[in-house]
Amino acid sequence: MEDTTANNRESKSSSEDCSPDTSSTAVPQMKRSHSDTGAASSSSSKVKKRCKQVHFAEPFESSSSQANSDSPLLLQNVPSLTSRWTEDVLSRFKIQVTQNSPDMHNVFLQGCLHFVPDTQKCAEVMELFMSKEDNVYECYKHVLQNVFSLHCDDISTVNLDDIKEMERALADPGWIKAFTDGFQNKKICRRTLKDISRKLQQFVWQLIYMVRTHRGQEGEKVTEEMYQELFVLFAKTFGLHILSGGNVNQYGLIAGESGRFVTIPDGVICHPMTEEDQICAVVQVTECQLNGDNSIQRSSSPDHVGGDLQSKHVGQSLGVLPYSVFGERGMFGIIVDGTNVTISVFKTDSSYYQKLCNGYLPKNEAAVTFSKQYNILRKDGRTECIQTFLHLKKLLEYLTNKSFP
Repeated sequence: MEDTTANNRESKSSSEDCSPDTSSTAVPQMKRSHSDTGAASSSSSKVKKRCKQVHFAEPFESSSSQANSDSPLLLQNVPSLTSRWTEDVLSRFKIQVTQNSPDMHNVFLQGCLHFVPDTQKCAEVMELFMSKEDNVYECYKHVLQNVFSLHCDDISTVNLDDIKEMERALADPGWIKAFTDGFQNKKICRRTLKDISRKLQQFVWQLIYMVRTHRGQEGEKVTEEMYQELFVLFAKTFGLHILSGGNVNQYGLIAGESGRFVTIPDGVICHPMTEEDQICAVVQVTECQLNGDNSIQRSSSPDHVGGDLQSKHVGQSLGVLPYSVFGERGMFGIIVDGTNVTISVFKTDSSYYQKLCNGYLPKNEAAVTFSKQYNILRKDGRTECIQTFLHLKKLLEYLTNKSFP
């Protein structure tokens, strides 16, 4: 979260015995990349247990030629909590923001092409995306448009009776048989639809609770935590595994001798069956502003992600980067603004993060791109998310060589 829940969690977790050592001689150890030795991984595990899973990057020893080719990293007055970073921080880390806002799936594909540099592997990933898998996409599209047919702008305009009717429709197996009669492999399609229906019902229950809260007694309000839970349940409909809230670790970045930063993402998308963190995206939830008529105020311009939010989001990506399933080449991100969803891709090269850890400003810039916003309360918004979320799960399974339900 911004400066409320996340700040409280970060401040509490980084205080007392687990606060970063401000001396220049004591540097907590952390796994640098997935190519570390077993001993390094074991050491990292001990650090996580001792310090409530606070992770810090261990600066590497660069050669004198590297040190001479890069300028020192100047981090005076940069807040230690990334949730307090502002727009000027991005230039400190030499991070360029793409000005246009492409479609969600285009941003995702840009990330794939950068994160999977091996030509053969990249071709295998693209071939994997092209497989229809017994009309899974058509199943999701039918459910999210015709069964769960909600189409509105925000919580304040949701009709509670309509939602209850959709809940009953999802629980009725009759629509599943009617839809699958036109498919060759009816058994697989029915199993897929039943799974979507079961998971989507949990999303609907959360939505009903939020609508009731919004229309409840004076003083009650829909909170960021409620919107976060709503998005988590929506993403889980596509089989994505998300850790959120109190399940998310505190992460950190040490840049040279004086730059020590702490971040706690609102959520992380990761593989649930690996022995170590293998994260492919960080999730950030932002505050929703209400107009006088209680409708939610949002920006429809391409610059819907403000400068301060960009910096906070990049701070999360930097802190989690050593645990990225893509190595140190970058990280996907998701910004949740009420019921609006934006995908981001943070791209670096292998030397960028290492030079930051050693206290130098890399010659090569990092870059971050944000997609357009998509409202999951609208039919078109939900439909646009289908391909990206299904492909994100496929990519994570491919890179870890492990499937999960």
